[in-house]
Formats: sequence, structure tokens, C-alpha cells
Amino acid sequence: MNYAQLLTRMPRELKSRLEAETVYAPWLGQGASLGRLWTDPVVMETVCNRLSRSERTVLEVIVRRIGCEPFDDAELERVAAGPLSGAEVKMGLAGLLRKGIVFSFLKTWGEHLYLMPEDGFACWQTVLFPDLPSGLGEAPGSGGLSSMPAFPGEPNLARDLFYSLVFAAEQGLKLTKNGTLHKKQLQKLSERLRLGEEALEPLSLKYAYADTYSPKIALVLDMLLRLQLVVSEDEELKLGVEAVDVFLDQPLAVQMRRLYGLWKTLALPAAAWLQHAVFLLERVDGGTWITSEQLLERLEAFSLLPRAIESEERSERNRYLLGLWLEPLAALGFLERSFDPIGGPGAYRWTFPLVLRGELAGEDEAEDGGFMVQPDFDILVPPDVAGKVRWELSCLADLAARDQVSVYKLSKESVKRALENGRTAAEICDFLERHALYGMPDHIRLSIGQWAKPYGKTVFTQALLLRCADDETARTVTKLPAASPYVKEMLNERDFLIAATDAKPLAVVLEKAGFMPGLPAIPAAHAETDKESNSSRFPKLSADQTASGKKLLSVEPMDKGLIYSRNSVGFLRLQARLPEASDVYPSLQDIPSIWLRDYRNYHLSTRKEIVEKAIEMRSVLQIRKNGTDFRIVPRKVQETRGTWCMTGLGLSGGAQDETSEVRWLAEEWQEMRLILPGINDKY
Repeated sequence: MNYAQLLTRMPRELKSRLEAETVYAPWLGQGASLGRLWTDPVVMETVCNRLSRSERTVLEVIVRRIGCEPFDDAELERVAAGPLSGAEVKMGLAGLLRKGIVFSFLKTWGEHLYLMPEDGFACWQTVLFPDLPSGLGEAPGSGGLSSMPAFPGEPNLARDLFYSLVFAAEQGLKLTKNGTLHKKQLQKLSERLRLGEEALEPLSLKYAYADTYSPKIALVLDMLLRLQLVVSEDEELKLGVEAVDVFLDQPLAVQMRRLYGLWKTLALPAAAWLQHAVFLLERVDGGTWITSEQLLERLEAFSLLPRAIESEERSERNRYLLGLWLEPLAALGFLERSFDPIGGPGAYRWTFPLVLRGELAGEDEAEDGGFMVQPDFDILVPPDVAGKVRWELSCLADLAARDQVSVYKLSKESVKRALENGRTAAEICDFLERHALYGMPDHIRLSIGQWAKPYGKTVFTQALLLRCADDETARTVTKLPAASPYVKEMLNERDFLIAATDAKPLAVVLEKAGFMPGLPAIPAAHAETDKESNSSRFPKLSADQTASGKKLLSVEPMDKGLIYSRNSVGFLRLQARLPEASDVYPSLQDIPSIWLRDYRNYHLSTRKEIVEKAIEMRSVLQIRKNGTDFRIVPRKVQETRGTWCMTGLGLSGGAQDETSEVRWLAEEWQEMRLILPGINDKY
């Protein structure tokens, strides 16, 4: 889940509280939005410098050990175990919640689940580890730095979605009573997809109708549904024309970036170290070849690999990273793969410029290329031909070969299909002339005209007969103004021809005129056929992007597809209330203020009370022993030899990276005070 998705479901109360956070005031005052601030590394670095010690420590723990997976209080305390007390963990988390760095969700029984958004995690990796990508260079055997290909090759996910949409326009996507596509359609659709099935198997994607759909079919249908390119209606997956219009209006690289964002939402690995590898790869997008070994070496250099992974064999680490991320990305066309001819590790690079967090594509990504119309009726289509041009071409010609340069075949049958879908011979010729790089041969123009000439001279249509009992009734009907739009033709003095779909509205008109017409039983198949004859299955797409289309682009799809979410957070209610100090310290009013305010040399019995209170509140003690200050997280009080002793974790001299277990008798220190993080921890 990212910030855009969170903002769409965020209660107004919570948004107002977050906007009131003083740390954001300078940027909000200049008109910036919270969503933009939370993903801006420059802003977040400033925020980071203003975090308290507990907030900064908890933030680093989340980024290093948890990532953007949901977590609860128990898990956070477990991974933050060390010199940080339980109270410090809670106060640190509360501070992050108040700044919108982490969000809280309510489970069924009131328990809390927390989450750092995916784009927030990427931003914090940049802030906390700015030098992480340094040293990542050319992979062995890659032949030196080379520019990224202008257009991704085959296969790639965006092209598979396009040809799936063409399939839907040509043949329809009828659903069975169980809600799945028919087996014959599945087979034909599968043949059109180039995605590598084997690369998806290690991911073990969970999705609906897993007993019917293969992983690649499920993925394609999932993407189509999430982007509203198809919608389920009347036991059929129908084209979402407006969404198709908007999607195909985007250059291929923009389509791929959008699909990559969706893929990451569906398949991002759960382990924090793998998430670091994912976002580190995104930070190296300049056409540089990268090996899995290089990614892991950089993570190891910054201590971002857990001990369990560091101790594994090198090949095992690579297996995780390759199988769960790099290989699937290559199979979907997001990465280009190269192999070292001398047997070295395979290398990867992005097949398109990866622009993160919603930045606009550059002008160099515009697709304004044309195709070549050959004398033999073949049409050669280079990769820089725009999606909407390809769509129209698919309506009037048949795909013969799909590659970087695809081949379409113009024929009498394909022209007939275009005519049946609302095109005219003049429109077909005009389209080919407009986009042909070297014009269109005269004989092809003549052939299109000859093929189209007989079209429409004879037409089959569904119709009904309205029969009147006598001539007087027929004359009355002809004089009804409201009936004239529905009466297509008068066959004789008593019979009228009307469209099958006009029977009901005409019956209403006749009833108001005092008649009582009897409606015939119209077969559902006939009504559907007539309905389809009046609306093209291969719709024309607009030349311009509409305002509603722009809105479609800005919407972040949630769980509208077939593939199940990686976690349940998307179904939980976002917690609007932000935590206060009273939530962490409910018995604060019962503590003597002197315990919090001053260093004092207390009586042994009072010392014991203070230590026990610190254990109860899971807080911290500041102790002065022989002139040295110690920060102690007490764990236990034990009676021993007529006195008592305290055991806990100690941190001395401000060296935050050196901790040790302490076991002190009550008389071993001089002065002390109780520290409650967030209340009196400014020392």
C-alpha cells in the first residue's frame, strides 16, 4: 500500500491532525501536499534531523528489519530489543504515527496493526542510506555502459495486455456460470500471451479460480480488471472503453511503469532485506547492468542482511533474489537479461527509464512513429507506433507476426470486420494514408474500395411486426406523435415494422392512447444480438484525453483484481486517532514529580520503588555511579543477602553502540532519576 491509496481512504480528522504537525508547516504553507512531502527525500531528511532519539531509533529498526510489511506491537518490540526500553519503543512509534511516517489500522478485536507505506520505505532508504547505490557498476561480461533500449522487447506485460484487449474486442470474453472464461477462450487467449509461465511459479501467487486459470492468465486478467480495462457485466468481461482510451494514449514506457507499480504491490517479497534489494535496484536506473551478487554485496556492506541470510551459502542468497524478483521482472519485460559468455553471473538492467513516484515521462518517450504499407498488403509496424494506432490497425488488419517489428495483413475479411465495427472505406484509407511512412500504394486503396463497395446493400436485422385489428386502428396509430420514432416502416394498411428493442417503449405509448397491446416473448439471444448490432465491439478511441480519463489515470487501483493481497491491511479500518503520552503512561499522575525532575540520592527502599516503577512502565533509569552517568533499562529486582539487586541492560558514556548487562546491588550507585521517554528525556 502506498501514500496515494492511504490518502483516498484517510478520515478527514486524521488528515487534519497530520497537516497540523509543526514540522511540515514550512512546506504546507507553500502549497505542497502531504503525499508529496512524505516521498520527498529532501523534506524527509529535514524531518529525520528533528526526530527524537526514540523516534529515530524506532524508524531505523522498522526500515532495517521490518520494511513495508504490517507489524504489531509485539513484533516491533522484538526487533527493537536492546538498549531501547518498551516505553521508548511505544513513544518512538507514537511520534512516527503523528508525523504520518507509519500508519495504524484496527483489527477486528481492537488490536493495532502498523504499516510503513511502500513509497515511504523507498524514500527512507534513500534518506538513511544515501550511499547505498555507490559502487554499483557494470556487470562482468556486459560490455561496458550502454544506453537503455528505447522500447522494451518481447515479451513484455504491456504488449500482452494490448493483445488481450484486441482479443476481447474480436471475440468477447464470455463467462461461465462459475464466473470464469470458457476453456476454448482460455486456450486461445493463452496462445496470444508471451509471458514466461515458469518464472511466475516460484512466487506462489494466490488468486481466485486457481483451479481454472494458469498464473499468466490470472496475472493478465488481474491487471485488466485493476486498471478497469475490462469490467464484469452481464456474464461477460466487457471493454472499459474510457479506461482503454486513456491507457493506450500513454507511451509504452509509461504503461510499463504503471504496471510495474501494480506488480510491486502484488508480488513485493515480505523479507525486509529483499525489499531493500528491490528498492536499491530502482535507484540504479541509468542503463547500468547489475548482477544479483552486486546487489547483495551492497546490502551486506550496510548491514541490511539479517544474520540468518549472511550465514547462508552465496548461491542460496542468489536463489532467493533471482527467483522472487529478478527473474519474474525479466519474464514480464521490466528487466533485460544478459548472460556472460565465459560463464559469469547473469546481469540485468531496466528495459525502460524507471521514473519513480509519479514523475511525468519525458518528451523522448512520445510514440509518434508510423508504419509501412507494403505492396503485398503486409503492414510493417515498428515499436514506436502509438497504442491507439495499433488498436485501429488491429481492427482493420490481422496480426501475422508479433515482434519488435510486427507484421499485419490487410485482407477482404479484415476490411469487412472494420466495416462491421463502424468504419467506412474512406476512414480506412484515410487512416492508412495518415500513418503510412511512405504512403499507400494505389492498388491497395482501390482494393479496399472494391472490397467495401457491396457492404451494406443487404442487411440482416432483428424486427417485430405490429399488427392492427382494422384500418381505423392503424390510422389512429400513425397519427400518434409519440409513436412516430418507433414505427420504422408501414408494410400495408394494418401492419407496421418496428425494432425488437422498441417494443416496450412503443407499448407504453399505445397504453397511454387507450390501447392494450400484448407484448411478445422476445428470446434473450435475439435481444442481445440486436443490442450488439447497434454498438461496436471494436470501439473507436478518441483523439484527445478527456478530463475523466485523466481522473482514471490518477486513481490508484486497490483490490479489484483476481490476485489476493499480500496482507490484510487493505481490508482494515485506518485508525483516525493519534496516540498521546497518556496512552503510553496511564498511571503518570501517580508518580511523584521529584522522581522525574532531579538527580537525588534516595533511601534504599525508595530506590527499590523507583526501579520497580521503571520495570512496570517499561521505562528507563538515569543513574550516576562513581561520577559516571549510566542509562539503564531495568529488567528485574532480586532479593539477595539481606539487600536487593537490579539487573538490566546498561548504556554508559553516551556510546549508543555499546551495551552490556548490569547487575548492581542497591548500594552500588549514588544518584538516580526516573526517565519517561517523551516526558522528561531531554538529558
